[in-house]
Amino acid sequence: MNLNDNEQLKLAISRELKSLPELTAPASLASRVMAALERRANLPWHHRSWATWQPALQMASLAAMLALFGGLCFAGWELSRTETIMSAMHRAGQLFSGLNSIGSLFNILAGTAVLVAKKLGSTFIIACLVAAGLGYAVFMGLGTFYFRLAFAKR
Repeated sequence: MNLNDNEQLKLAISRELKSLPELTAPASLASRVMAALERRANLPWHHRSWATWQPALQMASLAAMLALFGGLCFAGWELSRTETIMSAMHRAGQLFSGLNSIGSLFNILAGTAVLVAKKLGSTFIIACLVAAGLGYAVFMGLGTFYFRLAFAKR
C-alpha cells in the first residue's frame, strides 16, 4: 500500500464518518447523571475522598497517621531488642543456615562448570548445544505427529 492509497483511505473513512447522523442521548440520562452528582455531593465528609476533606481535618488525620507510624516503628524497634525476639531470631538463623550450605554448593558447582567449559573448549560446548536443540526439535515434531495421529478423525 503506497502513500496515495493511505490518503484515499483516510478521505473515504472521513467522508463516511461525517455522513453518519448525530447520536442522541437517552432522555433519562441527564436526570440520572444529575441525581448521581447530587448523591455524591450529599455524602458525609468521612465517606468522601481524603482530597475533598476540609484542610483542618486533613492536617489532623495526617498528624494522627504520622504519630501512628512513628509509634509502630518505635514499638518494632523496642520489640526487636527483647529476649524472646532475640531467641526467635537465633532459631530462625539456625533454620536458614542450611540455605547457606546450599548456596555454597551452588557456588562450587558453578565454579566446576566454568572449569569444565574452559577445558572442553567452546567448539565442543556449541556442538552439544546444537545437538540438544536438534534433539528437542525432533522430539517436538514426533510428539506433534503422534498427537495428531492419535486424535485424527477417522
